[in-house]
Amino acid sequence: MESARQTGTPEPRDGAGLVTAESVLWPSREQVEAALSRCIGPFALALLERSAQPFIIIELAGTLLRANRAFCDLLGYEPGELIGRTIVGLTSERWHETTIEARNRLLAEGRPLRYEKEYRARDGHLVPVDLVADVLYDEEDRPMAFYSFITDLSDQKEAERALRESEARFRHLFDEAPFGYHEIDCDGTIVAINRAECEMLGYDCEELVGRPIFELVDPSQRDVARQSVAEKIAGRRMLVPFERTYRRRDGRSLIVMIRERLRVDADGRVQGIRTTVQDITEQKEMEAALVASRQRTQVLFDGIEDAVFVHDTEGKILEANPAASRLLGYSRDELLRLTTFDIDAEGFAEGFSERLRQQLRDGHMRYEGRHRAKSGQEIPVEITSSTIQLGEQTAVLVVVRDVTERKALEETRRKFAESQATNAEILSQKNRMLLESEARYRQLTEATLDAVIVTDCRGRISLFNPAAERTFGFEATEVLGRPLSLVLLNPGELPIVGDCGECEECAAPAERLVGRTVEMQGRRKGGQLFPLELSLNAFGLGEELQYIGSIRDLTERQRMRDMLIQSEKLASIGLLSAGVAHEINNPLAYVANNLAVLERDLRGVFSLIESYEGVRPGMEAEAVRRIEEVEADLDWEYVRKNTDRLITRTREGVQRVASIVSNLRSMARTAPPAKELVPLSELVASALEMAHGQLRKAKITVEVDAPPDLARVPCVANQIAQVILNLLINAGQSIQDLGRAEGGRISIRLHDEGQTQVIEIADDGGGIAPEHLPRLFDPFFTTKPVGEGTGLGLAISHSIVTGHGGSIEVEETPGGGATFRLRLPTSG
Repeated sequence: MESARQTGTPEPRDGAGLVTAESVLWPSREQVEAALSRCIGPFALALLERSAQPFIIIELAGTLLRANRAFCDLLGYEPGELIGRTIVGLTSERWHETTIEARNRLLAEGRPLRYEKEYRARDGHLVPVDLVADVLYDEEDRPMAFYSFITDLSDQKEAERALRESEARFRHLFDEAPFGYHEIDCDGTIVAINRAECEMLGYDCEELVGRPIFELVDPSQRDVARQSVAEKIAGRRMLVPFERTYRRRDGRSLIVMIRERLRVDADGRVQGIRTTVQDITEQKEMEAALVASRQRTQVLFDGIEDAVFVHDTEGKILEANPAASRLLGYSRDELLRLTTFDIDAEGFAEGFSERLRQQLRDGHMRYEGRHRAKSGQEIPVEITSSTIQLGEQTAVLVVVRDVTERKALEETRRKFAESQATNAEILSQKNRMLLESEARYRQLTEATLDAVIVTDCRGRISLFNPAAERTFGFEATEVLGRPLSLVLLNPGELPIVGDCGECEECAAPAERLVGRTVEMQGRRKGGQLFPLELSLNAFGLGEELQYIGSIRDLTERQRMRDMLIQSEKLASIGLLSAGVAHEINNPLAYVANNLAVLERDLRGVFSLIESYEGVRPGMEAEAVRRIEEVEADLDWEYVRKNTDRLITRTREGVQRVASIVSNLRSMARTAPPAKELVPLSELVASALEMAHGQLRKAKITVEVDAPPDLARVPCVANQIAQVILNLLINAGQSIQDLGRAEGGRISIRLHDEGQTQVIEIADDGGGIAPEHLPRLFDPFFTTKPVGEGTGLGLAISHSIVTGHGGSIEVEETPGGGATFRLRLPTSG
């Protein structure tokens, strides 16, 4: 048969390593079957099917065409399960190249080939085999298929392995072991060491034999190792597995697992220790990486804003993230005791079985439903689910998104569509009523006490009611058709039409003010400016948009507000009068005492000088005696050394008096407020100066955190200083009310936050009752006893801060006390 066979070098292989279609024309399955019948015959083929010798036929492309029962049993498959599988796919990965090379050689050389390899059984274990393979040819001597007779070498290989282990057990254990092994004597000297441990440590065996084992141990553990070996040799310590750090030759650390046994002679005397050493460095690193990975996974799981559940196929909840607890109102422990039936709304829970079947079939689902929270509230949700495996357990991962707002929007859209249809029906009726409404509207605007101004879309005044005439001093005929800027000043937020008359840009409507109430300035006929409150709305008149503004004169309200602010200033000054008097008396005492000392000492100095001048020509004994008496009485050395210090302290006292008086005058100033760029840290320092005496008397420590690079803030300095002072006084009184002997602490912190600058004033006083928080900034509300508070301090502070475009808020401080937080815009 071989004489006429085609031979030659195979062409290049395809991606699977097989001979490509360009080098071999693959025969059809019918051609292969015909060649089988001709070469083997039906009877012989039936014998091969029943033979105990495994036998297979493989298509040239590498696909299994036939496999007898013996081959199926060898690999653990049922007949028919292997047909269509590739022979490379059934082969162990390390034998793929051998299999491909053998098939190419069969095609190239045209003679039987015998070689060994390993198949991978159905359960995954490897089956060593010896096989004889050849090529099946047709009548024209063309290759049609491969066939192989296989011999199971499992028993033979096992016997060979056992024989090798029996013949070379020591060498296997000592040099081929997958772990390090060494023996030491009673002094810890290495008497034998295997190659695996030498490679692990980067040494040759000859370099380590005869060296103390302790030299291989990390220096930080050597003393412990010496003591441990001595105790084990003496029998005072049990031999148990433990971890130790070795140092490689290149200096790298190595974490190893050590297991030991005593080495004894025939008489039972201990000769040393036998030790196995296993490198677990990578295992430790993997464990650390696994812990880190689990932590990252948990962070992601906990950080997802959507609710996430994991439940089994019975519906029992196995895991839930914090968002799920927030959505349903259950704690995580409570959720883990529930099933999906407990959280699914009635009606939605009934479809669990059908959804589960579809989930297990498709692997992924997306649908909507309704959950029931702990409070009983039903929540519309959108659910995305995936089938996952938790070890051997099949589970479902569910991501739940609250779609309450979306449903509400859809309902709103539906109602809007309905309302559009209804509006269309009544539109004609409203048009008929428009003329009547306009007449009533004119009557109302003329009768109302508030000034009403109507402008067109270009900002030209079209209506000016009698109240507006009284407010601004203009007659309606004087302003109709004129721009709105005639009576209203630009609020700094939107453009107001100018007097140019024809410029369209100047006539841009104040659309952003529509639906809002704002404070701005008005201009009377004589040019006088006054504060007013404007409520602006828009309405359509035909196809043209109109604006209607309701205006209220705030002159009286502003006057009352200024009176309240001034009243609170006076109240604050009165409250601090005792402390201020104390602060003034102290520096005045410095001045009085130091001036008295200075005056007395200067008299002595003058007397001494006069004495020296009188006795210098004669230097009589009596004169010398008098001079010495004056010097002793005067203590001239003390006067000479301390005169400058006394004068300096006197000057400091005078300056402190001037500073305190200056601050008092600033607090009492009644001039109209004007904003200026001021560092808030200076206002804090000024307020602390005012409250210093009262806080020191109460043993209250103040801590200030004010970065030097903070921006200046546009504000009325004395008003903001008054707010800070008021908060400091309140904090001090809150601490004093506790009656603690050690006093207390107030913390002041300044920092930027976006477009605002924040002042936080926190104390460790008695705090604020929760029921008082909503009314804290109401006028005349106070928690102090009758006669000790007006209830206006915080109300005025709130008015001042909001008047600056800022905000003031309060919250409980953890551990007791309260924190007030002022926010002031850094621009505008």
